[in-house]
Amino acid sequence: MTLLISRYIRPLVLLLTITFFLSCSKKNGPINEPPQKTTIQGAVEKGPFVQGSVVTVYELNSELNPTGRSFKSEILDDKGGFSLANIELASNYVQLSVNGYYFNELNGNLSTSQITLNAIADITNNKYINVNVLSHLEEKRVRSLMKKEKKSFNEAKKQALSEIYSSFFVKTSPTTSSELISLTNNDDNSNILLGISAALLNISQSDNAKLTELLSILSTDMDNDGLIEESLKQVIKQGLEGLNSKIISDHMKNRYKALNTTLADFSIGKVFSVELKGSDDVIVDNFFTNEQAYLAAYNSLVIETTKATEEYFKLEGLFSKTISGLPQNDFYLHRVVPNNSNIASLYSGLYKSIGRANTIIDNAAKSSSFKLFKYKSYPYFAYNYWVLMNFWGHVPFVNSQNYRDYKDNRARTNVKEISELLIAGLDETIQNLDNLEKDADFAKVVAARIAADNGDHSAAKKYLSQIIDSKKYKLASKPQVHTTANESIFGVDYDQFVGITKPNDYNLYGKGNYRNVIRYTDVILLASEINLKLNNKEEAISLLNQVRVRNGKITIASSENNILPLLQEEIKDDLNNEGVFFAFLKRNSLAESNLGIQSYQKLFPIPQKEMILNIYIMQNPGY
Repeated sequence: MTLLISRYIRPLVLLLTITFFLSCSKKNGPINEPPQKTTIQGAVEKGPFVQGSVVTVYELNSELNPTGRSFKSEILDDKGGFSLANIELASNYVQLSVNGYYFNELNGNLSTSQITLNAIADITNNKYINVNVLSHLEEKRVRSLMKKEKKSFNEAKKQALSEIYSSFFVKTSPTTSSELISLTNNDDNSNILLGISAALLNISQSDNAKLTELLSILSTDMDNDGLIEESLKQVIKQGLEGLNSKIISDHMKNRYKALNTTLADFSIGKVFSVELKGSDDVIVDNFFTNEQAYLAAYNSLVIETTKATEEYFKLEGLFSKTISGLPQNDFYLHRVVPNNSNIASLYSGLYKSIGRANTIIDNAAKSSSFKLFKYKSYPYFAYNYWVLMNFWGHVPFVNSQNYRDYKDNRARTNVKEISELLIAGLDETIQNLDNLEKDADFAKVVAARIAADNGDHSAAKKYLSQIIDSKKYKLASKPQVHTTANESIFGVDYDQFVGITKPNDYNLYGKGNYRNVIRYTDVILLASEINLKLNNKEEAISLLNQVRVRNGKITIASSENNILPLLQEEIKDDLNNEGVFFAFLKRNSLAESNLGIQSYQKLFPIPQKEMILNIYIMQNPGY
């Protein structure tokens, strides 16, 4: 009994500690105004959410950051209505987050699982807030417009909603804000909301996991420039075209009639420039019905992986002390604790990318026409797991077979087991990507890293030798290293790839507008390390000298016996801030002596948020 109680008290104490520090934070803390009592009301409509769904109101400061003050309530009826009375707020900005079941307007039934919808609002002049897919889709874009383009809140809201309307082929511009739009208003905005909601369900086949994924893909795609890429717009067009306006209208009217509310006919066809030509049968086409859909999902996977990789490169560089231009934060000072916001962000970002990969892999595996996307996506899946294992060791393993059942309650999987599963998947991928050289080589490098970290030097050499012996790549000259030259195996051009922007502090640790994620120098230096461990001293020196010559250094004599320190120097000088130095130090038992850390710090703490949400996950030793 004592152990059971302590199991729940410990997260509670930590949660209270986190809340205390958040409330004291200067950046995110409450504004210096006395709180005033107020009442917030509204409705949550997807179709309408059902009674008992949880509504959480978070107070935000003027920069839309949480102040630490929050309030919870429940939806009071099956129309989605809620009310939070006499809550004390010191700011006029709030975020609402609602999790629950909803009425499905396509099939006329209640949803089989829950989704979450968000909204942000200024309650200065209006304290009635509706939460819907429009308010959810605009949230990231509103924040981006305020922070990056210095728009006022009202300007940002108006522009974001206008961009959503444009992306969904709405004929007119918005005449109100998203939180004032309701299915029960019997106006054009009601028809627009219902049409967009129905199109999203149509695309996602009324599968709430896919719907959540789709909402995330769309909001992420719009975050940077307010535009949705053309391939994804075609998917939206098809989702709208597959709707039957009369069936959807009848479903909604019947639902509200059962709740003692009479609605006029919905006329969703008149508000879109796309013809709604669904049959009399309920249309719930799969999102993954054509190449454009797969390309859109694949591009979103690239975007999310790149975002997570940038955060990983920065944190890895700080902890390994290869970054000098950034502030000496807790990573640089080796004081990382479970409630560090950076590790929480990276951890969730990696799993977000893994989730995207799993969705593509799962659907592509079932399609003979688009199976190639399974293999194109798998290296991203494996790469994200390599990062997770490098930083955290044992982590929950979520793949395309079990991801639909993953509910934040899975225990950690042993690194060896994960590695074996990933190597098997990568071998299958390599075999099926022979005609896509860089995709296959991306998979080979990830496989080599995993094998090297697990001490399987022969396997690591096998993968690396295949790349080297192919002679497809060569070391670029120093000025050309961080370009699209033959040095790059996998990377992203920030000047060309739509939807990806450089982090604000990128210039303090980045190396040019072309971001190498994996390049040939990494292959050569890892091969040198592996050959050294296989007692192939001559080959190890030869490989190391290739990079030294390119970098303008003298060659190492074949009689040199102290090779590892020279290899370490080259990796630190050439591959700094590219996510590989910390792993090298750990593989060679150099992390503690070189970084001045204790043994347990070779792994980072599991984020406290994960510990609180998942009772099956155990913390890394020492934290």
